[in-house]
Amino acid sequence: MQTEAGNELFSYWLELKRDGTIPQQREFEPARVRHMLPDLFILGKNDAGVMSFRLAGTRLCGLFGHELRGRPFTCLWHRSQRRQAGLGIDAMLARSKPMVTDISGVGAECNHDYQMILLPMRSGAAQADRILGAILPRRPRNSAALETISCLYAGESRSIAEETAEIPADGQGFTRFMRRLLSIEIVDDGLSGRS
Repeated sequence: MQTEAGNELFSYWLELKRDGTIPQQREFEPARVRHMLPDLFILGKNDAGVMSFRLAGTRLCGLFGHELRGRPFTCLWHRSQRRQAGLGIDAMLARSKPMVTDISGVGAECNHDYQMILLPMRSGAAQADRILGAILPRRPRNSAALETISCLYAGESRSIAEETAEIPADGQGFTRFMRRLLSIEIVDDGLSGRS
């Protein structure tokens, strides 16, 4: 993984994952990752069955220029990627596997590179129905990185090997899996690498 904070969050999630069981949200202790709270979020399905923000850190809300709580997860993405983002998050929950996605945030002056970490959690149900996530900058923060962004573009997504706290660099296997699972073509539209 390209961020220390991402490795730290994933390592903490692995600690909570006892006997191969997906952690319950109530087991998550915010004090353990206090310095990361502004970048964290929790997703869960709302009454309409739409995966939405239950909680969102202050830095994330500032990054998008508005409160995220109660809004659908897909609202972050460019309209051309919203359907895929919704299908991808549902597939990730169904498999109960953590994942990381390289993303670009579209700013007024330039794009900014981030990693989104998605870790399955349970609200008490037998199956994963919540997600603990983070959006972390791939470079140290500076004033430009604090610019409000209008939407996200997804780059490469990959499963995280649970045997180690390191996220593998090769995500081709997961990308192929997502293409087969969703029966859609995931293409790099060239925007995710724009800076």
